[in-house]
Amino acid sequence: MTSRVRSTIAVFAAFLFVTLAGARIAHAQVATADAGNFMGEWTINLDSPQGAFAMTLKLADKEGKVEGELSSDIAPPQTVTDISKSDADLVLKYIGNYQGQSFDAKITLTPDGDKNVKVLFDVMSGQFLMNGTGVKK
Repeated sequence: MTSRVRSTIAVFAAFLFVTLAGARIAHAQVATADAGNFMGEWTINLDSPQGAFAMTLKLADKEGKVEGELSSDIAPPQTVTDISKSDADLVLKYIGNYQGQSFDAKITLTPDGDKNVKVLFDVMSGQFLMNGTGVKK
């Protein structure tokens, strides 16, 4: 085998590894049993420079994993499957679309009692941050 063929195989193998590892990370889902009190329907109230607004977050069991659905008056419903835990927090990540512009979003829910959470909504890796609260319905 020539060194060129070996190099090509090595590059392809590295590409395949990175692609598959990225796909695995992109589809991380927390088990329903590990989500505890986060499961259910939440009203999320956020403060933004444009004013306050509310969202509904539904966290449900989908084949043993947590799946989320975000909805609001200003955007179509968004399914979220990239859900993980970080210590006691639940972290939801997705790519959204608002008025034709896509954006990366991360919502961190921090427990604040059994039926309340503190919310950090991070758009574009810190370029736009909103704080808020969530109340379980």
